[in-house]
Amino acid sequence: MTTPTGTSGAPTDLRPLTIMVGAMAGALVVIGVVLTFLGAEMAVPSTWVLLVVAAATLGAWALVLVMPPPRAPQGASLAAAVSPVVVFRAAVLEAPAIIGLMLFFIDGPSLLIYALPAIFAIAGMVLFARPSVVARRLSRAA
Repeated sequence: MTTPTGTSGAPTDLRPLTIMVGAMAGALVVIGVVLTFLGAEMAVPSTWVLLVVAAATLGAWALVLVMPPPRAPQGASLAAAVSPVVVFRAAVLEAPAIIGLMLFFIDGPSLLIYALPAIFAIAGMVLFARPSVVARRLSRAA
């Protein structure tokens, strides 16, 4: 199956997914900047909060790393096969940062509660949730 490519070499039918993953990662950065302007400090939060955030982050990474790629149905386009995997991976990787954001308002204004899972979420999105990475993995599994 051939797909038209743009100047970057990425299939053009995957470009909307790439934009979505980039927007999700960018939103995490914007939220961190807003929390900084709200007066967040780099103070060490409660131990239980760090444990919850660490467990959520480790769980998300483990799920993304262990989850086998699904088989694409015969005749499905590349975007149709890649889209559910990309959306699932991006959502799972972003979840610990959202949990950290909730705990930021529950436990106290410590930026570490949000920043640690957000950094790992952005790194995970770059490494595992980019459509080109998922497409390569699905093609290897087929």
